Amino acid sequence: MKSNLTQIAVAVLAIALVATPITSFAQATAPAKTAPNEAAIAGFGGYAGLMKINLDLVARVKANALIGKLFADTDAPRLAGLLSDQFCELLGGGCKYTGNDMRAAHQGMGIKTHHFNALAEELQRAMDAAGVSQSEQFRLIAKLAPMKRDINEKPE
Repeated sequence: MKSNLTQIAVAVLAIALVATPITSFAQATAPAKTAPNEAAIAGFGGYAGLMKINLDLVARVKANALIGKLFADTDAPRLAGLLSDQFCELLGGGCKYTGNDMRAAHQGMGIKTHHFNALAEELQRAMDAAGVSQSEQFRLIAKLAPMKRDINEKPE
């Protein structure tokens, strides 16, 4: 169960990373912010913890031999910020995600199951490295899982 939910979450994140427009580094390094409801994301280390997890996730994905090429031109700090906003919003932290909707972000990406699985594994590793508990990981993955239907994943 955890593996499937993690895979869904990772696929959503991978596609969001690839579909996110590249901006200048100066724009991507806006000052860290806090969420209006930090208690809702405390298990992830607050907003700063979400940023740490997502910066780690993007670095891991870029270094992954299977899926790294999909993220080669991705602006890592900007993407990590968008993912952090999205996770924060989904978890009830009070943030507002302003990125592309999942259907538009993933259309035509040609993501296959093995890509999806690789991204899910990297998300799990990033959360494990940050010390996020299994219950908090499940809570996030449960929020991300419904997005799978909006991702255009090609069967193998």
